[in-house]
Amino acid sequence: MSLFICVLFICLLAMSFAVFNYFKVKSLEEGTDEMSEIALAIRIGADTFLLNEYKVLIAVVLILIVLFSVFISIQSGISLFIGSTMSGLAGLFGMKMATYANVRVSNVARQTESIGKSSKVALRGSSIMGLSVASFSLIGLAIVFFLFKYQLSQMYTVANWCNIEFVPFSMSLASYSFGCSIIAIFNRVGGGIYTKAADTGADLVGKAEENIPEDDPRNPAVIADCVGDNVGDTAGLGSDLLESNVGGIVSAIILIISIFISYKAKGISFSEEMFQKLYMYPIVFASIGLISCVVGIAYALYKKDGKDPHRELNIATWLSAGLTGVLNLVYTIISLRGQDLGDLPFKMGIFSPWVSSVIGIVSGILIGAVAEYYTSYDYKPTKKIAEVSKEGTPLTIVQGMSSAMKSTMLSLLILGIGFWTSQYVSGIFGAAMAAVGMLSFVGITVSVDTYGPICDNAGGIAEMANLGENIRSI
Repeated sequence: MSLFICVLFICLLAMSFAVFNYFKVKSLEEGTDEMSEIALAIRIGADTFLLNEYKVLIAVVLILIVLFSVFISIQSGISLFIGSTMSGLAGLFGMKMATYANVRVSNVARQTESIGKSSKVALRGSSIMGLSVASFSLIGLAIVFFLFKYQLSQMYTVANWCNIEFVPFSMSLASYSFGCSIIAIFNRVGGGIYTKAADTGADLVGKAEENIPEDDPRNPAVIADCVGDNVGDTAGLGSDLLESNVGGIVSAIILIISIFISYKAKGISFSEEMFQKLYMYPIVFASIGLISCVVGIAYALYKKDGKDPHRELNIATWLSAGLTGVLNLVYTIISLRGQDLGDLPFKMGIFSPWVSSVIGIVSGILIGAVAEYYTSYDYKPTKKIAEVSKEGTPLTIVQGMSSAMKSTMLSLLILGIGFWTSQYVSGIFGAAMAAVGMLSFVGITVSVDTYGPICDNAGGIAEMANLGENIRSI
């Protein structure tokens, strides 16, 4: 129980920092009347899309809650409701902040002409989404534990009136994760289709048909494009990553429950105390990752203004990931020291789950580096596409597709090696912990991702409000 209080305290601390950032951004001026008018149009569009989507989504969720309650168990229906609520709130809060932050980034750029000050406003706004995703996923999980902890004494398979067999607590956890997934499907896919359709439509109307610049105020489709950045690349992204984070944690807990039940049935040594330590391990790991993200975000926000936000965001990510690994090593030693490992396949003793998690952290950073190599204009792949584009559209498309296809190979190799290595170190539980490790610093990852659409909107507002090319450039 004391561990759960610590987890909730960390979530409260992270959300307090998010609330502080919210009011800090809201206290800034929006700029000229024209900038405020454009920002309001984007905000209304994003709110309208999400309102209509959530109307349908609420109906779908309510139907599924009834079905889960009737055909599986009441506890499953409640868990599904908690999961969908947490995911929906995270997407809503993060998107609302993005629609307030975009115009303020434009205005700070207009007033200061400083890329450092502008980028800090964007990151402060995007941190709301990142911290909400990491916090709400753990808060919902803690609520499920508090409500259904009694099920942990039912470490056996039961059958309901439909003759469906399941382990009660595992099913409650799986239903919570499923609730998060439903919101992710709607927000990510629905919002994603909208934003790509709006983006492509705006470009076709402006660049192809009318031969006017991107985000030109004469193109009404630009507002739809900016709305799409918020509903797809912000709300959709947040719900998607929350679902992934919850899925990783829940899978690790369900696996250790399954291993415990299996070992108990076969008479294999696995102590009750060690079991309790291990089912809490992924939750605490993710919580420590959340507090590390607060430190990483704070570093980027309060560091002296620089001229290279890209580098500072990378350092903040690496700092969060590194601190997550170090602090969890300390927790591992304190929590598992002296524990009876029994017949668990832990090749490196009590450090095995930690090593598997660190493999996940390193894999996540490497995959990010691969993505940056293939998409950044600083490196060879995109420069080659730019060079080929001089020869015409068909070659540009072919070269772009070729580069994109090659880019996935390294990521798949990293995933494969990481999965095999983590499983070798600590069995199938280790493979699940690698997934937890990869997403343990999701707070900073989502913050950096949301930073993108906020700045994209800010650039659009700068162009539509005729603030000048230098402000657009910032």
